[in-house]
Amino acid sequence: MNGFLGKQFGELLQKQLGAFSWRQARLEGVSDKMITARLRSGRIQRVYRGAYVNFTGAVPWETRIWAAWLAYGPDAALGGETALRRYGLDGDWAAEPVWLDLPHHRRVRRQPGIVIRRCRDLDGRLLGSREPPIVRLEVALLTVASRRPNGDAALAMVLDACRQRLTTPRRLLAELDQLRNLPRREAIVQVLRDAGAGVESWLELVYLERVERAHGLPVATRQALGPLGGTTIRRDCRYDPYGVIVEVDGRIGHADVASQWRDMARDNAAAVDAQVTLRFGYQLTGDPCAAAAQVAAVLTYRGWPGRPTRCSPTCPVGPVRAEGPGSSITRNGRLTLPGGSVEG
Repeated sequence: MNGFLGKQFGELLQKQLGAFSWRQARLEGVSDKMITARLRSGRIQRVYRGAYVNFTGAVPWETRIWAAWLAYGPDAALGGETALRRYGLDGDWAAEPVWLDLPHHRRVRRQPGIVIRRCRDLDGRLLGSREPPIVRLEVALLTVASRRPNGDAALAMVLDACRQRLTTPRRLLAELDQLRNLPRREAIVQVLRDAGAGVESWLELVYLERVERAHGLPVATRQALGPLGGTTIRRDCRYDPYGVIVEVDGRIGHADVASQWRDMARDNAAAVDAQVTLRFGYQLTGDPCAAAAQVAAVLTYRGWPGRPTRCSPTCPVGPVRAEGPGSSITRNGRLTLPGGSVEG
């Protein structure tokens, strides 16, 4: 279109990555007839009703979101999964549809490839003066998480964003103060409080809720710092008075050989310091009681004076005795656990 547009419009196209609206073209003096002629000749293409790009072929995602925003005017904003993708949050965010937030009072014709969400106080949810406008990461994250098909997926998404250091539990809790009617709000508030205490992943939350709390185990220090070979490392859970460490390993961060060697070095260093390390993975979600029995047995062996509790009438976890007939510790000093044993 540069053959009939001025320099100013060319700069606008550059800023909008080739996208332009019908209204912008008319302000430049371009008639409907001229737009139609260029559509027919293939020099431009329509992406959405009232929004075009000045090139042919595939439309990159960044240009597409400009076109979607231009199709609905200056008071729209990128929201939902589109905002999360633009912020760079890890996740399977599809390029289409484009999610847009609009002021609650607006009534618009919907278009294929664009999902419209109307909300109150949209201006108060925007990030600065970005173009195209975009809601704050915390707003997008909480609204998308609240729409997840199950509560576990919602809580996992919130924790994952904190783990990626794109936001913090404090900022999300502050945002929740303004989102009083958000679905699953109370559950999200609780998991964010746990995140503020050091829970960084979904599996760590499972361990906290279904193993530690549900079975009356002592409270661990989370993300506990400690030395290793001149560097500082973090332990997922450390029961300091008893020299017991619990590491919760998902696939991410522990699957490659280098990570496995790193974990071995950490466990060996703990053993040198007379600390016991227990590692758990996704079996926590299927059998948290078995993990609780193991942790309780090791804690008791290391001097914990408490007793584990059953999480339900069918829970196999029961009080662990440190000595005597039927004890979990035999005469030769081996601590018998479900699925194995530990030397005393």
